[in-house]
Amino acid sequence: MTIVAPSPSSAPLKQQDNTAFLNRRRWARAGWLYLFMLVMSVLFLGPFLMGTLSSLKDNPNEYPPRILIPQLRPTFFMRAYQLGVQGAGDGWNGGLAPGNTVTFDVRVRNPKGAPQTPPTASLFVYQPTGLVNLARLAQAKDYSVLKVAETGVTGDLHSYRVTVTYAPLTAQTGERVRGELLPPQGNDLMATVNGKPVKVTLDTPQAQAHQYDLQPTQPVQLIRRGDQYFLEGPLMARLPLEIDVERGQVFVDSTLPPSDVQNFGRSLAFRNATPGILGYTFNNYRRAFQETRDAGTGRSLFLSWTLNTFAIAILKVLSAVVFCSLAGYALARLNFPGKNLLFALVLFVQMVPGQTTFISNYLVLKNLGLLNIWGLLVSGLVTAGGVFLMKQFFEGLPKELEEAASIDGASPFTTFWRVMLPQASPALIALSITTFQGAWNDFFWPLVVLKGDASRQVLTVGLQSFRDVYGGAGDYGLILSGAILSAIPVLIVFLIFQRYFVGTGADSAVKG
Repeated sequence: MTIVAPSPSSAPLKQQDNTAFLNRRRWARAGWLYLFMLVMSVLFLGPFLMGTLSSLKDNPNEYPPRILIPQLRPTFFMRAYQLGVQGAGDGWNGGLAPGNTVTFDVRVRNPKGAPQTPPTASLFVYQPTGLVNLARLAQAKDYSVLKVAETGVTGDLHSYRVTVTYAPLTAQTGERVRGELLPPQGNDLMATVNGKPVKVTLDTPQAQAHQYDLQPTQPVQLIRRGDQYFLEGPLMARLPLEIDVERGQVFVDSTLPPSDVQNFGRSLAFRNATPGILGYTFNNYRRAFQETRDAGTGRSLFLSWTLNTFAIAILKVLSAVVFCSLAGYALARLNFPGKNLLFALVLFVQMVPGQTTFISNYLVLKNLGLLNIWGLLVSGLVTAGGVFLMKQFFEGLPKELEEAASIDGASPFTTFWRVMLPQASPALIALSITTFQGAWNDFFWPLVVLKGDASRQVLTVGLQSFRDVYGGAGDYGLILSGAILSAIPVLIVFLIFQRYFVGTGADSAVKG
């Protein structure tokens, strides 16, 4: 029998095949792992992303919902910017100022047999809903002249241009300045320019006719000649435009997509035809601050709620870090009478639901006169969960660190402050994040404690008023924008500090 030995060149080939197979299997496992993580991230982040997209839309209730929305397309960015420049010389905020002319293009398909008349264009009144009683600001329809002209025909596709001209209320020329109306003094119309009150002269019948239509706090544009100020006209925050086509005609497109479509696609509303970039893409976010102004101070309530929540959350984080770390270290390392009983009490407090004690806590704060932001802070200085977390962490640190510190003559507090606390950074970061998140998202207790002045509320309670006021009107874009703004700080805090969730290096400090 003849035995044939394998050739020397076949062994390396087989080894290469095995290596390639192992590499392919490794990459396949990595690919399946990343696919699984991608699917899970979509499931967890999908609602947040869809809420963010819906908060940017003019119509968040559209169905089916779109991911590629016009508000995120560069083409419409530039058009919104150009319309803002035409309307008010401001491509970011938009609006309409006296003396400016805006052109808005519309294309309509007129099939054979359909009416060949141009679409009907009109300006309508748009008064935003507010948490407070907003004064009725001037409307563009009362000051502007509108014309529709055909600009081209390609087959059955007709192009039209809508021109809106805001005629000034005065024939005076001079330096243009912007101001804000004040309550009238007798028969004099007053405004403030750069913080200085001035008298406004009405030199035309048109200006005199509109005098009583204007409300205090209305932004206006004035003409200054020497020491005299003439009313050129109110500044419009928006240009609401409506386009109606005849039955049989088909709307194709326009400079900006319509905000609302009614009457089987024949009535198209543009809530703002001169939005600017901020007014087009981030309109709901801007409204969250502008439509919640305090009638007395003029300050944004949404901004006040955000600052109040930040202050409460940061103070609670500082108090938790100080008191919980001290209490946790004492329960973990020090020996004193009643230590075990005190720890059992901490565990008991942690097990009791907050709903069973809120009435007694409320009565205590009421008797002390602390139904305010200070009572909200005092009632949450120390949490049982934070004390338990720090105690368990300190118990996991090596005792040799304390022994070395005591040999060097360190006192118990010096040992805690200089040796043990720096090793507890992972636990402190975890405590800070959970405390900040709990304080930021707390709703029930602030709703009970904080009453009366709306400017002293926190963000979660304020968002409930958003739902009550705007939810009934179907204005969910504003509700979503407020919710997204309230979620951003928690996400930022977690993303910044999540890398500190690592094990302590205390074990490496002990050699044995």
